[in-house]
Amino acid sequence: MPDWVDSKYVGGVGEVTLLTPIKKGLVPGELRTYEQRLHAELQSVQQRIEKGFPTPVARLPTIHFARWLLLRPAQYLYSDKDQLYCGGKDGAILYWNDGTAPNGKKVKVDLDTLTSWLFFTSNFDGDMKTYLRDFSVVLGEDVDRIWGNCEGYPPEGSKHFDAYWAYAKRYQLTTHAFYNAYPGLSVPRIHQLDVFKRQFDSFVAKTRRPDGRSIAGLSDAFDRFIAETATIPVGFPDAGGVYEIAVPDGTKARYKTPLE
Repeated sequence: MPDWVDSKYVGGVGEVTLLTPIKKGLVPGELRTYEQRLHAELQSVQQRIEKGFPTPVARLPTIHFARWLLLRPAQYLYSDKDQLYCGGKDGAILYWNDGTAPNGKKVKVDLDTLTSWLFFTSNFDGDMKTYLRDFSVVLGEDVDRIWGNCEGYPPEGSKHFDAYWAYAKRYQLTTHAFYNAYPGLSVPRIHQLDVFKRQFDSFVAKTRRPDGRSIAGLSDAFDRFIAETATIPVGFPDAGGVYEIAVPDGTKARYKTPLE
């Protein structure tokens, strides 16, 4: 068994951080690099998010948070107590912090020879393996369009889960401290509570007179509110993000998201 990194798991929520090297060179049959293609794919996702359009990642109701970053050489070559990289269009020149060159000579760094990286971090309901299996089953093509630009990604893509799982574990980083502000609350539960809170606020507003006193028939109004909002989640989410709800007639229904 490989010596793999373990994800932290706090209050029902897991985490994962991946740092994967991006392929160098041009995409076969295209005039753009793998990094440029990856950037375009992530930019498309962000634009859909900003415009309120559906996104692939939103199809998984277990995700609390997800972030992708491109780490480029020009960004991670930085000044520290010993050395300073000065960027330029033809590369970067290495100097000591006092402005002199090491050994009296300028050292040119060719940025094209350095690797860019895709940094991914996410928090989710459940454990990492179930989370990535949902990625494989539900978002396989979308996952392939992103990580297919990275070195070592399985040629058959995420549909070959064992290879995909091994790839993710190979590039997983250790999280040394992980905090969950809402232990015990899954994503569907948070959505359900948000809906209920808005419904309850609306109900309270209707039951108050201008002088702050209760309206007549408050007890009956409250009974009607309970009947109208008696959609109580029972067991959610399961491994695929599906959960059950109990409805007023005593039956149960299964949903993929809390608002379907």
